[in-house]
Amino acid sequence: MKNIYKIVAVVSFLLPAITSCSDDEFLEQTSPDQLTSESFWRNAEDAQSGLVAAYSELESRSNFWDGWQEGRSVVEYFRSDYALPGPDASNYAHWMSIFNFNYTNGHTFLDVIWTTNYKGLNFSNQVLTKVGEMTSEQISDAEKQQILGEATFLRAYYHFKLLTFYEQIIVRTELISNETLDKPLSTRPEAWETVINDFKQAANMLQTVDNTEPGRATKGAALAYLGKAYMYKAGDDTSAETTDFENAVAAFKQIVDGTVGTYALEPDFLSLFNGENENNSESVFELQFKSGDATSWNATRLHAFVGDWSIGGWGGIAASMNLVNTMKSEGMVAGSGLYDNRLYGSLYFKDPFYNDTNTNEMQGGTWDILMTDTYGNTNDNAAYFRKWLPNYVWNNGYVGVNVVLMRYADVLLMYAEALNETGGTPQAIDIINEVRDVHGDMPPITVTAQADVKTQIIHERTMELTLESVRFFDLRRWGMLDSAMQAAGRSNFDATTHAYLPIPLSEIQSNSEIN
Repeated sequence: MKNIYKIVAVVSFLLPAITSCSDDEFLEQTSPDQLTSESFWRNAEDAQSGLVAAYSELESRSNFWDGWQEGRSVVEYFRSDYALPGPDASNYAHWMSIFNFNYTNGHTFLDVIWTTNYKGLNFSNQVLTKVGEMTSEQISDAEKQQILGEATFLRAYYHFKLLTFYEQIIVRTELISNETLDKPLSTRPEAWETVINDFKQAANMLQTVDNTEPGRATKGAALAYLGKAYMYKAGDDTSAETTDFENAVAAFKQIVDGTVGTYALEPDFLSLFNGENENNSESVFELQFKSGDATSWNATRLHAFVGDWSIGGWGGIAASMNLVNTMKSEGMVAGSGLYDNRLYGSLYFKDPFYNDTNTNEMQGGTWDILMTDTYGNTNDNAAYFRKWLPNYVWNNGYVGVNVVLMRYADVLLMYAEALNETGGTPQAIDIINEVRDVHGDMPPITVTAQADVKTQIIHERTMELTLESVRFFDLRRWGMLDSAMQAAGRSNFDATTHAYLPIPLSEIQSNSEIN
């Protein structure tokens, strides 16, 4: 998948990037030799190019600075109760308004995230319509089904992302036309039905991970997101049904049983995030990046945003000491005699581990040396994130460190949670212990009651998935947003107002069906 991203720019010009609404669409093209949306879809190569365009909008990556690089990171990371603005964040009022929950519907990041996801939906719908119309002379039946399956997955993914961000969205399952350009908001139950049906259909059409090029959607990815959609729906008061957890169990079970491909936990936890072990057996769906070369450029500087000044980063984000204390709460009971291994793979902070000059220097220096050189003291009450950093941040500009969007560990923990909610607590305990052992080097848990296992799952998701864009959404579906934000001192937060982002002002102004 890394190799085919180089044609995204060309394809994006060929396929109209219609978002939910726009005032400058539908300009007539009269040149008889110019490719248009109607004349572009000629063969399998065109179909694959159209699919690449659909992938190109994932996680707002097409808007590098205000989308993938900053918009996604600020909106998803800053709203966690365990995140703090880094030393550079105060220079950006539009970052701080997200952290302080005093943004408005005119905020640029809200608009970018809305717009890029709808561009992805439009590209996906074009593939589904135009490739669906291709004949067997233009494309083989097998390749056609694979492309349609991937486009169906992407349509579900974009709708799912929008539905997790915004309280109401516009469901787009059709090609944009003059008649459908202005369209009302859907109800959340309607939107969930679309998401779930598309993930189901994609799972039926796609191949296993063992038979699919890295970076592309697979049967396992579709089932993982189907299960995740049911988990999120179960925590949505507007849409929850009594069968949601059972349906999640059914989706996750196929992955864990190995019937849709081979997945396994990666023993080296840190290698999942530093670019040294990409597309490994734990990867279910992975966003592909590639350092620039003579043929393509598809790099990222997420590591610079995450990395502190002391290691050559921009100082965009920091971790709270509440997070450090939570991740240390079980004590030094790991097999190594240290804390849970996932603590060291997720954070760096003042600790003997990071002051050991023989084995555990961070980015070429001990904590005390790095902090003293940068801040003039040892910064004892500071903590920073380690995920998504290459081995060295200094002078490491644009890099190709992939970002895993769905890991097998997340599948296992959601599976354990769904089992625990449906009477399968003993099996849930076994799964929790597997993750703890492989990734944390931690002993088995001792709790057995359903409520206590739920509390343990909440803890395990903190240990496992910190800075992986799930914390805010987990707190929301657990009904814990207000209490968590109060504990974090985020006094501006009110779940009735801030649990979801408002519809962007640009959409309200341009769509006559929304008031």
